[in-house]
Amino acid sequence: MEQLNHASEKLSKLEDKDVRIVYLPPMTVAAAYASGEGCEGKAVDKITQFVKESGLLKIKPDARSFGFDCSKGTAVIGEPSHVYEVWVSIPDDIEIPAPLVKRTFDGGLYAAHVLRAWDFEDWRLLKEWVNASDKYDNDWDSPRWTSPETVAGQGFEETLNFYNFIHKGGKMEDLQLDLLFPIKEKEHENE
Repeated sequence: MEQLNHASEKLSKLEDKDVRIVYLPPMTVAAAYASGEGCEGKAVDKITQFVKESGLLKIKPDARSFGFDCSKGTAVIGEPSHVYEVWVSIPDDIEIPAPLVKRTFDGGLYAAHVLRAWDFEDWRLLKEWVNASDKYDNDWDSPRWTSPETVAGQGFEETLNFYNFIHKGGKMEDLQLDLLFPIKEKEHENE
């Protein structure tokens, strides 16, 4: 029984090998947001339509896409979002059609973990990993962009291989996500 409990405890937390540290550079993004039931899909659809109609991937094949809960108040892990925002990185000088808006993201350091089983409980595990880290501090509440229309989200869900995802038709079965939790390096005394 003790071995089973130890194995269960080990399975319910992330290890260093499960987390990558990534720097997201500053970028200009086109943002779409939606609220209510199915808001994630509605926001994704707006961004996908913009990407296709603008030919964005022809002029920016390295475009990246991020989504996040921007509901007012604390989002409950595993529950559907009330307001969801999706971004795609764009050249600074491109025109953005309404209802999309242009945002400037300041960039920053993130703890990254691939979401493999559509278990959004992994957000909790990633937060626990960050909070237990001796190298990084939780930076969840530091603003990295401003949003007059919505509450600025904190952690991102990045669509991996965005170029191919769009070219394959943006189907759910082709979606791969990275969870990105904002962090900062710990300040060590005597340095």
